[in-house]
Amino acid sequence: MGDFMTDENIMKIKLWKLESYSYQKNVVEPLSQFLKLPPAEIEELLTNNLDMIRIESSHSSAEQAKMFRLEKKFQVDLGLDYFLQIELLSKEQIDKITEDFSQELEKSGKLDFDADSPEYQKLLDKAREKIIKILEEK
Repeated sequence: MGDFMTDENIMKIKLWKLESYSYQKNVVEPLSQFLKLPPAEIEELLTNNLDMIRIESSHSSAEQAKMFRLEKKFQVDLGLDYFLQIELLSKEQIDKITEDFSQELEKSGKLDFDADSPEYQKLLDKAREKIIKILEEK
């Protein structure tokens, strides 16, 4: 009877997993956009570079990366790096503002905010109010 787990079968299993809607949307499509490569080439790169365990966890890792990117975008959009560099806000204050933003995102369940969306703008406005309050209390 031959060995079921041949390299060819492992590749087929990996590709089958990567072809699911969820993986296409959250892993393959973003990487395709970042690298400006067609999804089929991204799938090939993933299958050649990741073992089955990493492919299995890539979906949750992609969700974490999405949250990380949103937090960084939020910090840039508010100029928090600027506030830190000129010492208007401490690292702890910036971390707290970012953490509050992340919690609001998690509550909303929306990690696909567009920078122009009313929801994202509302979160930015809320953070601006916190910054002003912090600065007024000094």
